[in-house]
Amino acid sequence: MDLPSKAVWDVLEDRGIDKLYHANSVITGCQFLRHRALLSRGSVERLKLAQSEQYSDGIDRRHSLWFDVFVDSVDIHDRARRANRYGPALFVLGLDKIRTTYTGRVWVTKINPTNWADTSVEDRWFRSKAELQENFVRGDFGQMIVFRHCGGALPIERSLQEIILDDPRMDLEGVDLHGAAVGALTLAMSDSGLNVPISRRQCSRRCTCRDEYRAHEHGTTMMFYPYT
Repeated sequence: MDLPSKAVWDVLEDRGIDKLYHANSVITGCQFLRHRALLSRGSVERLKLAQSEQYSDGIDRRHSLWFDVFVDSVDIHDRARRANRYGPALFVLGLDKIRTTYTGRVWVTKINPTNWADTSVEDRWFRSKAELQENFVRGDFGQMIVFRHCGGALPIERSLQEIILDDPRMDLEGVDLHGAAVGALTLAMSDSGLNVPISRRQCSRRCTCRDEYRAHEHGTTMMFYPYT
């Protein structure tokens, strides 16, 4: 159910939200930077570009979300004190991106699409500003802002504020994964003329991300390494 972008902006601002977040792998993030846009999974595939697999790919295809762009209202890694399942490179956008999107309308999920089995359309999407105002909860990871009907690309050149990159403190054949990722993202920005800071994530003491990264070495390499 699409909502006027101003209505969504009003509700998020009322909740004290001033940034939007999109997490992904380094190799996929490089595609975003080269195209100066967040790209849907379907768009990257259609362009025949490299991207990492995501656990929700099958669900996105099944529910016709393959060409949509998702953002969160909170930094899930920071809030949950764990690695974000979608990747270690966090794109941080200003909230004004919602007001300036050329589509004029956005969608907001009530629950994560991974939990949409046996649910009605009405239970999946917020249907009005009043409903969003009453029920939107800052920090609810299932309530995501979705840019649909935007051609599978959300321009970021005027709204991208920074990229926060995890540091797993791991090497691949003597190459530091964090350093390699920084180099790849910087090169991708130079290819497109973008220039935003890349910040090393500062985790709290209780964050479990590095334990997770060490426990899943192959998956960590796939998320950080900028090449196929």
